[in-house]
Amino acid sequence: MTTGEPTTLDPRNAVTYSSGQVVANLCDFLLRRDSEFDTYPNLAEIEQTSPTEAVIRLRDDARFWDGSPVTAADVIYSLERAADPGNSIVAFVFGAVQSIQPGPENSVVVTFSEPDASFVHGMATIAGAIIQQEWAEQAEGEIGSNATGLMCSGPYKLESWQSGSSMTLEKNDDYWNADLVPFADRVDFSFVTDTNAVAQALDAGDMDGSYEIPATVLPALRESAQGQLILGPSTQTFALNFAHAGGPFADQRLRLALQKSLDRDSIASIIFDGAAEASYAFLSTTSWPNESSDIYADGYEKWVEERAYDIEAAAELVDASTYDGATVTLGIAAGNDAESRVAQLVQQQMKAVGVELTIEPLQPLVAAQAAFDPTAREGLDLLLRSSFNSSQSPIEPLFFAMLPGQAYNTSEFDNDEVTRLLYEARAEFDPRKQAELLVQAQDIYESENPTIPVVELRTRTFLNNALTGAVTSFAYWGMPQMAYIGSAG
Repeated sequence: MTTGEPTTLDPRNAVTYSSGQVVANLCDFLLRRDSEFDTYPNLAEIEQTSPTEAVIRLRDDARFWDGSPVTAADVIYSLERAADPGNSIVAFVFGAVQSIQPGPENSVVVTFSEPDASFVHGMATIAGAIIQQEWAEQAEGEIGSNATGLMCSGPYKLESWQSGSSMTLEKNDDYWNADLVPFADRVDFSFVTDTNAVAQALDAGDMDGSYEIPATVLPALRESAQGQLILGPSTQTFALNFAHAGGPFADQRLRLALQKSLDRDSIASIIFDGAAEASYAFLSTTSWPNESSDIYADGYEKWVEERAYDIEAAAELVDASTYDGATVTLGIAAGNDAESRVAQLVQQQMKAVGVELTIEPLQPLVAAQAAFDPTAREGLDLLLRSSFNSSQSPIEPLFFAMLPGQAYNTSEFDNDEVTRLLYEARAEFDPRKQAELLVQAQDIYESENPTIPVVELRTRTFLNNALTGAVTSFAYWGMPQMAYIGSAG
């Protein structure tokens, strides 16, 4: 795992690259996605019976690893845990939920205080992961830890977790879904965040494959005789995030200067070797739904123009700002060569416009936590990181990052009109009307520069020639991706 050790395997907080990838192999979600981000029934079928009610109808043959059936009580327990705003990062998915009650014939009825067009989509993500209630109530406080693990119903079981080193999954021989019986009996995840070590291990055949290949080793792995490097569609973005609301970047002129000082096209082509495209707004273009992409595209163009690379204009903005020459600190993940190179370029370009910046490498686990834990961002002004949304829906990332109090709202952005528009959009089932509302919100929040988008990333997968079947779009993150990989022989 190039993204390091999972921070937790508790589904409701498994929001990092590594945590979510592992959980998707262990726990079944109520709905599932395919490699094209399309949604299908899984543990259940969900019918939106009205704008304010959804009925979850469970299948009767799903079993946990211990052989017990997955019941409506397990679903209610899991969803209520995920909805707990004090302990769950994905609680925003349940923001409009009024009640979760048992229904007839092994069903669950969800009622909403207002219409919610996004809830059903959310059940194909970690927010819809189901754990066994009886086991979880005994393990509460340790759910998803390396000492306790999980009790789920997915195609793999957690065999071991060596903190700081590796994790092993074993095949669930009694998996209920005959259409997704894993090919591999065992999966070993190694936590290797050093860029060169990843490339050497893959090229030597010491590791069979990896997702999220570091950008700086793409040229070498393209030439590898051991396997194939595949670039796939992705909802990932790479951005500079403000670590807090105060400090020098409280001045919008300094934020806009940073926007204009970045040569995004050069970063995409040189540092990411063609596995990225310039990004000028928070929402990735791949998160635009197909049926309304033209509306989002029209709203995007103004930010391309306003944030175009212009070093002279950036310098003028710095001069006009309240910046007093204080050094600002940028946090990056240690060992990530792409982040280091982008950070150095940002450092050079900020210096060219009169801003002093120092780079602070963070241990990978700390860097992952810093994305949602303010205590891990102490001493930082900026955090360079990649992020993603697990579904092709703008609602998910916007609710994560543009509502007050949300875990990924690192800049503490808070605007009443944006909040109103986001909630109105969530209640809108017409995708084109929803897009119009979200573009209105975008016009407001982007004008305050809550993040500094850099590039949109492609999913970078390497697979040994002896294997086949890997999902190579970013949809892998919310799927039991390891179950699809088997021998090419």
